[in-house]
Amino acid sequence: MRTRPPEIHRELRGHAFYPPEQDLAAIPPLYGTDHQPAENAIVHLRYVAPWGEWYITELDPDTGEAFGWAALGDDTTQGEWGYIDLPALESFASGPDQLVRRDLHHQPVPARDCLPHGRSR
Repeated sequence: MRTRPPEIHRELRGHAFYPPEQDLAAIPPLYGTDHQPAENAIVHLRYVAPWGEWYITELDPDTGEAFGWAALGDDTTQGEWGYIDLPALESFASGPDQLVRRDLHHQPVPARDCLPHGRSR
């Protein structure tokens, strides 16, 4: 079993990158939502940076490997579903203004209700 690396930029970010353990436990494991259309999967976490957005529907809490929808850059019509390395996102920083931050106000909702409009499916 691998374990998620410690947060590198927590102090600079001003909040925890990962939510509390009880919130992490509510997120389905990897492949846990394969039986349903992606649009119906619950987005449990949302991360944002000036250079991208990430919406998490599944997670391995030990490794930080996640599955969800992501878009890099300003054009959210080019986003796609795939695997996301959360420890890599957390550790990325070319400066304080480029940090990936957890959306502290995001509440779990179906993907169809929170993903950007105009996106490819």
